[in-house]
Amino acid sequence: MESQKTSPKQDSPASRVGAAKPFDPNWLQPDRHRYALLNPLHVASSDRDDLDSHTLKTPSVKVRDPLLPQLVCLASLSLTQREHLTKRIEQYAKRGSVFLSALLQSEADTEAVIRHFRFTLEQPRPGSRKRWWLRCYDPRVFRHLCWLLETVSMDRLLGPITCWRWPNQYGQWHALERHEASDLSTRAPLLSASQWSCIDRMASLNAVIDRLAMLKPEAVASFDDYRDLDGLLVKAQQLGLADAEGRQLYAEQAARFHPHIHDHPEMRRRLDQTVETQGSYVRRCEDLSAQSLLAMARELETIT
Repeated sequence: MESQKTSPKQDSPASRVGAAKPFDPNWLQPDRHRYALLNPLHVASSDRDDLDSHTLKTPSVKVRDPLLPQLVCLASLSLTQREHLTKRIEQYAKRGSVFLSALLQSEADTEAVIRHFRFTLEQPRPGSRKRWWLRCYDPRVFRHLCWLLETVSMDRLLGPITCWRWPNQYGQWHALERHEASDLSTRAPLLSASQWSCIDRMASLNAVIDRLAMLKPEAVASFDDYRDLDGLLVKAQQLGLADAEGRQLYAEQAARFHPHIHDHPEMRRRLDQTVETQGSYVRRCEDLSAQSLLAMARELETIT
């Protein structure tokens, strides 16, 4: 996916996300991005030991430091270190991996940025007494926050960060600039109950996006596509599909073959049988080929 079409929804940060661009080594200059985020779970320790990094801790998390996201201070890197970092970013990208989770621009000092993440990465959730971890540093989560959050909420998430740039799995980078500075003393819940429910579905949503990126890339070319796929996952759950794999297959079929493919009598029969027996929708569809689903889609078009 070379570029990311944006959502027309007026109050969505997605409408302000810039088109995808290949990595530019000049982005590592302090006047472009002073900080970076790194996920140590995805980066070999030998590839990051020479970086000036700080562990992003939160008040309640009980996880060892090497497993927590790291804030890298790009401004403290020498020219040689930046050159080495550029090579690592490009090497990881060539094998479909992400070295840096994000590049951040901010006028705030390091302690202020760390303090902001201290209150951002751990959030209250409606109906729960616990604090919940918000993996906003993960590019596969942040891309969805762009269409899930309103502009005001996104500005609160960014806090002192004026620009957030993140990579996709193709080595292309997107950027979102903060709309306006928010009151950093406000620590009210960032997400509503329905938005948390969407975050709960993100693993399934990303699985569907990955499948469609191989099978029908045009079906995952915009933030609106992501939103629509999430709606299909919700619909699948409302219909009674109990397991995540079945809901993912339901969403994939609708996006790949026809938005109303499940109105076809044959597909309706399989759905009803799955719900009645509390069985596996994936198994119910094992005998279906792409050709047979395309034939059903053509029948639906004829009826319409």
